[in-house]
This record gives sequence, C-alpha cells and structure tokens, in this order.
Amino acid sequence: MPGVELANFAVNNAFAEKHNAKGLGYLLFSGLIAPFVLEHAKMLGIYMIYLFALPYERLMKTYESYGFHRLPRKAEEQLHQRLKPAYDESCIFMYQLLHEMRH
Repeated sequence: MPGVELANFAVNNAFAEKHNAKGLGYLLFSGLIAPFVLEHAKMLGIYMIYLFALPYERLMKTYESYGFHRLPRKAEEQLHQRLKPAYDESCIFMYQLLHEMRH
C-alpha cells in the first residue's frame, strides 16, 4: 500500500525541557504534517503514513496517541524481513491509514 514515511520524526527531550516545548511533536504532526498529507494524498496516490519508531514503550505510546498502529506480531516480522532499512534496524513499523486519520 503506497504511503509516506515520516523519517527522523522526534523532538529532543533536552530541547523540549529547556524551551517548555512539551507537546511540540503533536502540534507539528496534527497542525502541519497530517493536514499536508491529507490535502495531497489523492494527487500523490497514498493511503497511509508510516514511521519506524525506536523501540521505547513511552515513544510508541505517544505515536499510538497520534493514531498510529502496530501490525500483528507475525505480519510485523514479515514486513521487517522484506522492507526494513538497515538504518532502522531496531525500530518498530507503525502506520496510520489516511481514512482513519483525525482531522
């Protein structure tokens, strides 16, 4: 299924604490990234947005709060064998179908 990958989508904790920027990632995603992707989805021929999350429970829960999902364990393993870039070796594939996206 064609999609757009969010790469290096993270907010540095030290920056967020120093500048009182808690929630900055959500603001960027919901206010900029999601509207742009939704507006251009038909022209680009995409149906989902995805990322490879670092395997930290707190971070993955944050992405889940944005509407992202993990695949079932077996499907996730199969996807990682076929498509996972070496750069994202320890990361977990997470996706959001555009028709499910909150706007």
